[in-house]
Amino acid sequence: MLKEYDRYVADSDNLGGVMDIFELATLTDYSDDAVLEELRRVSAVLGTRRLTRKGFDKLGRVHSSTLTRKFGSWAKALDLAGISECQAPRPKVITREQIMDALRAHVYEFPDQSVTVDEIANRLGIDRTTISRKSGNWQECLAEVGLLPVSSGRRYTDNECFENILFLWTHYGRQPNFAELNQPPSKVGSKAYVGRWSGWRASLGAFIDFANGRETKSSEAKSLASNLETASDDFGKTPNESVSPRAVSLSLRYKVLVRDRFKCTICGRSPAKDLGVELHIDHIVPWSKGGLTIEENLRVLCFDCNLGKGAKMDEVC
Repeated sequence: MLKEYDRYVADSDNLGGVMDIFELATLTDYSDDAVLEELRRVSAVLGTRRLTRKGFDKLGRVHSSTLTRKFGSWAKALDLAGISECQAPRPKVITREQIMDALRAHVYEFPDQSVTVDEIANRLGIDRTTISRKSGNWQECLAEVGLLPVSSGRRYTDNECFENILFLWTHYGRQPNFAELNQPPSKVGSKAYVGRWSGWRASLGAFIDFANGRETKSSEAKSLASNLETASDDFGKTPNESVSPRAVSLSLRYKVLVRDRFKCTICGRSPAKDLGVELHIDHIVPWSKGGLTIEENLRVLCFDCNLGKGAKMDEVC
């Protein structure tokens, strides 16, 4: 079978005028090399345009089903032909075992915690419907790796929601957005915020109100420390044991993190720019030596600098 493949004007002394070029609509050679070469030819014709199976079937002289039959899959044929993923994105094939491996990894990283379908889908970079289609009964999968199913109607406390906002704010070094609630490392999904505060903006407003309203003013803490110092000594306690708790409240942590721009005050690193950096709120004057848990005595340190500070103090002691 013949088809007109192209038409051009020949600029030749012997062949002046219009000339029709005819080529076979199918290949005469169906060897592996010939079929792959046809795939490369179509890729070159498309240039920067995306190469799909449908597009190949329109331009190619062999059907894409022949490639999948010869090489096992369309993606395998693309790989053998040297076609880049930029021009021909490969479909992501996920097996049930990969899903189970992701579940086992979750168990290792977050022991004694359960997990949702969305969390595993985000972890694998696939749609949640793929999880359902490949894994079958989700609760059976959870039981297989020793996890308890998560109730879709679980209600988070205000504090859990606020802790998650602060965690994300620290992680990104900025105010988190709505979409980031539904992807790692968020531990509370967007539905919890919408259900409780009727929207993400209102949730952020509630968080800021909480952070500002629960803060203990440093001047009040100092005054209280001075008034109670004598009484505390009478009971054989250091002043800060009665006046200042060691734990830093969420609202105070937020204020210190914002003040220090979510960066270590010694080395300047932050989770937003340096993968794996973990920030801590550090007592400048150690709590064990009478330092109060107030803004003026707190700063942001990364884990390494905080550890180094402790080592130096041990040497001095």
